[in-house]
Amino acid sequence: MTASPAGAVRAIAASATTIIIHGECSLPDLAQLQVFLLEPYAARTDYLLHPSLLAAVEQADGAFSLTIDRFHNGRDLLYAQFVVSPVDAQAAPFDGICYVTDVRALGAADYPYPTAATIKGLQVRMVEDALVLGVGHAALNLNQGNIARAAPDANTVTYLLDGEPYYFDERVLQAFDRELKALSDHGIVVTLILLNSQKWAGIELQPALRDVLLHPAYDPEGFISQFNVITAAGLAHYRAFVEFVAARYTRPDQKYGRACGFIIGNEVNAGWVWCNAGEQPLEEYVRQHASALRTAFYAARKSYAQARVYLSLTHYWTASHLDNPLRTYRGCEVVEALNARCQQEGDFDWSVAYHPYPQDLFHADFWHDSEAIDAFDTPRITFRNLQILTQYFAQPHLLYEGKMRRIILSEQGFHSDETEEGEQIQAAAYALAYWKVLHTPEIESFILHAHVDNRDEFDLNLGIRRRDKSDASASAPGAPKPVYAIFRDIDGPRQAEIFAWARSIVGDENWR
Repeated sequence: MTASPAGAVRAIAASATTIIIHGECSLPDLAQLQVFLLEPYAARTDYLLHPSLLAAVEQADGAFSLTIDRFHNGRDLLYAQFVVSPVDAQAAPFDGICYVTDVRALGAADYPYPTAATIKGLQVRMVEDALVLGVGHAALNLNQGNIARAAPDANTVTYLLDGEPYYFDERVLQAFDRELKALSDHGIVVTLILLNSQKWAGIELQPALRDVLLHPAYDPEGFISQFNVITAAGLAHYRAFVEFVAARYTRPDQKYGRACGFIIGNEVNAGWVWCNAGEQPLEEYVRQHASALRTAFYAARKSYAQARVYLSLTHYWTASHLDNPLRTYRGCEVVEALNARCQQEGDFDWSVAYHPYPQDLFHADFWHDSEAIDAFDTPRITFRNLQILTQYFAQPHLLYEGKMRRIILSEQGFHSDETEEGEQIQAAAYALAYWKVLHTPEIESFILHAHVDNRDEFDLNLGIRRRDKSDASASAPGAPKPVYAIFRDIDGPRQAEIFAWARSIVGDENWR
């Protein structure tokens, strides 16, 4: 193979009907180029094993653009990898990016992204209670296996992807619609946490879909599987899942309720536990999750031009949850590896959903977190050193189109033991955390976990309500704790009073 020509792909734009590849090349004649179409899980170096198209080229002053149809043999090429090469079979392919970077001309619905008058959010257990509490943001879990079905029946709805049918359970969806719509109809900004668990909320994954949806290397020791984006069938089902969900919940008429943000997986740097893809070296694990994020970005932007996708991270930053480096990863290394891959393959607008739990989940007094230091090499980022999170993402190499990536705090909570003192510290911890987020304007929402104590949550009592122990269910709502009133009133006329009270509990030296 000859040396690579002096050419590179710099941008790839998708419209409703075309893919336009822009680049630069010093070759004198580019009458035709060939474009190889690769699946996202394929190695770019194997491009000669994949189909190619000839494309007419416009060329001027060392720059070129070539246009191909977006839909080829019934397939939407929006998701494909593209490798451009001269027709000469001995020539090396052009350098540069290989994925679509500009989706502004897709023709999707476009309206302002929903906003709330408050940063206050909750992972909602009871909708009516959330409305009483004045919640402005909510996060809801939606598990792929809860709605995906292997075959049609009287209770399924069909979604066509590249001409192939995919089936979703309308009964489960209708129950979810009611919860979501009750929130969004009251102006609450809802973000969906898209998961891939073999069992969620009492619903088992259908056996016929198990090998398709679960990651091929998934170890059942993990609570949740990584999405299967490394096989043709798995990627197709994942695409259909996100496209279907985004189309349903970003409709301008809000028929089923509105959710415009999508968190892809859960706490990916704690992969073995919460996003299990088996044992993987960091680079391979991030390559696969980057594909899941990118796929979801395209799928959501097909329906809504402002849709957001989020990377979910734990509070571990330069430390990791487990010692085995093939099972869990440092948060900062996941961020850097993801960013480097996006710069290489074609950047897109991913955002961050962070979980700054206290260092010890059983101790709410995060102001004593010894591993949360005021430096980029901090082992953890908790509420004690929350400023490090936004300072880190403000670095030039992590910006997207010159702006900082959006950050939300999508899951974090404060444990209380069953004592009066423990519940007072929980309430004060929430107040101080809220005060710190108010003084960190780059963070768009603070979504508390949890609404109700959950018996199955590792003996943690994170709720603003106690669990009703007379009820056999894991999280039957019981009486409010002191934090309940603090949560309800913290963005109202009592805010100064609440902060003064919490400061007296926390101490002046820790109110910073």
